[in-house]
Amino acid sequence: MKQFYFLLIALGLSCFSNAQTKGASKIYGYKQPVLPGTIRTDDNGKPMPRKQQFNYFFYIVSSSKINPLEIWINGEADCVTAINISSPVQYKNPTSLENKSKTLVPKTSKKVLQLNASGKKVEKPTQKGKLLSTKNELVIIYSCNGKLYYKAISKLNELEPVAMQ
Repeated sequence: MKQFYFLLIALGLSCFSNAQTKGASKIYGYKQPVLPGTIRTDDNGKPMPRKQQFNYFFYIVSSSKINPLEIWINGEADCVTAINISSPVQYKNPTSLENKSKTLVPKTSKKVLQLNASGKKVEKPTQKGKLLSTKNELVIIYSCNGKLYYKAISKLNELEPVAMQ
């Protein structure tokens, strides 16, 4: 009888651990402030207000094949394009005087996708994505094996500012 209970517990734990790894992925998100080049002025010579601009760098690492569907940045839904890249991902600020590079994605044997907002708005954004975007700077929605998965980052890591050229 003890063997039956042990087998039942072992089977339950293995099913539970398998369910936790399905769709397992890790996302990396960075934003980089863009310092304005020439400051625009109105007819009276007063500087015109300007919205802060950012460069965004998003990556998703997964052991299985995934299909990114939507990306939410600061509450705005966009279609997403994905490019397979190799790891590690290094970044060097082209306008910095320092010659240091920063690792954005560490070396891994898993698949790494670089995600970019396409600039095209999503026709029918998901309600869960909209809800998650109210509390998170970044929400990525992707499908894997016919199921939808949601990954979010509450606050993006900030890189050194880059000067507009």
